[in-house]
Amino acid sequence: MRWSTLVLIASLLLSTNLSGQSVKADSVFIQSAKNQAIRLYERAIYRQEHVYEGNEYIPHDHRIKIHPFYPVDTLQRGTIAYNGTDYHNVPMLYDIVRDELSIQPPEGGYRIRLHTNKVSAFSMGPYRFVKILGDSALGVRTGFYQLLHNGAVKVLVQRVKTIHEDISSGTYKADYIPQDRFFILKDGVYHSVKTKGSVLNVFADKSKELKKFIRSNQLKFKDLQREETISRVTQQYEELTHQL
Repeated sequence: MRWSTLVLIASLLLSTNLSGQSVKADSVFIQSAKNQAIRLYERAIYRQEHVYEGNEYIPHDHRIKIHPFYPVDTLQRGTIAYNGTDYHNVPMLYDIVRDELSIQPPEGGYRIRLHTNKVSAFSMGPYRFVKILGDSALGVRTGFYQLLHNGAVKVLVQRVKTIHEDISSGTYKADYIPQDRFFILKDGVYHSVKTKGSVLNVFADKSKELKKFIRSNQLKFKDLQREETISRVTQQYEELTHQL
């Protein structure tokens, strides 16, 4: 039960009037119900506060005009799996330069940088991210990855922005350069993909059929279409191999 619902229950129970009419009821029952509602409310608030821990989030250099966040630079409400507990309706920003979450506490005025090692997953609207603990054997780095396709074969993307600095003119100039990294997780191995050839190498057993599918659907692997194309080809592979 969300704490906002508990607030409503508590306020209703604590009210002594309903629709302007005086209601007579057993005083012991009413007091017991009030106490229970208050206990539930306090417990929910205490539980929610556990996510508001960490150091203050320090903004990036203000001289860089492009923002470092994904997908936008305004607070997004979502769910965070933090230290084994799901916290809902949390206002957050995902910094893809530092690969970390910052959240806005209820009192506002500043933002908190969450302990990244305690975050296992989070979502903002349609965007779902999972923490992957990588190593060289898996072929992937530790970090947050957006889950684009979640089937027997998975498609993930690591949203990245890197800082490009230029002082050649004698003044400081800098931009954030997007460098998304796409992966297909198949048979327990993460394959880095970007081009049509790299995707077809992962699905070599059905490459002929997939080439025809790509051609007939006019799919492209250019920047703006890459993630949709990789996801559609992966889903088609699952259909061809009856893995759906």
